[in-house]
Amino acid sequence: MRAGSFSFVSVAATATMLVGLVSGMTPTGVFPQNSENMTNFFDTSTAATNGVNIPRRNTNIAPTLALDKAIANKTFAVVMFDPDTPATGVGGNGTNSFLHWFQDGLTSSVSEVDVAGKNVTPLVNVFSVAPLQTYVQPSPPTGQTHRYVQILLDTTGVTGFVVSAATGNATTSRTGFDMNAFVKESGLTVFSSNFFNVTGV
Repeated sequence: MRAGSFSFVSVAATATMLVGLVSGMTPTGVFPQNSENMTNFFDTSTAATNGVNIPRRNTNIAPTLALDKAIANKTFAVVMFDPDTPATGVGGNGTNSFLHWFQDGLTSSVSEVDVAGKNVTPLVNVFSVAPLQTYVQPSPPTGQTHRYVQILLDTTGVTGFVVSAATGNATTSRTGFDMNAFVKESGLTVFSSNFFNVTGV
């Protein structure tokens, strides 16, 4: 899939129901739920996974995503969002989120890296596909801890899809983004997920 292949139109898409999704690497109460492990890191000394708190100063560039093993012949997109927006408050379920990052064109690297003592296979953008939404650094209010969720979507063989006008507008504006609605309307499959926390300073 390449940037620009996404089609946002004002019709209701046929929802493709996800199967086998259970509670795991997605925060409790945030949908869609998924248990397939994914490692994120801003530097190889610390894994930004499973709710670990990352200092904001370390999040100025997009994290690297990695899987436990190489996955051949697949392409992926990552969507990163903050469910703890002022519209919902801390503890939001992801239906009124702020979209921080949307990058497609990801594939498995051919080599592993050591991240905090664990060997993982990074996902790389070998074709330099432009993001649908560039990365925006986490900036929660002072003293608040927000969760930053990354959903990895399997885009293998996908050249485009249709979502509702509301979902398309939220994807474009970044505000009021509903990840669960996006997944159901687009018909894309959630492959893996992760989240880390950042506290405002």
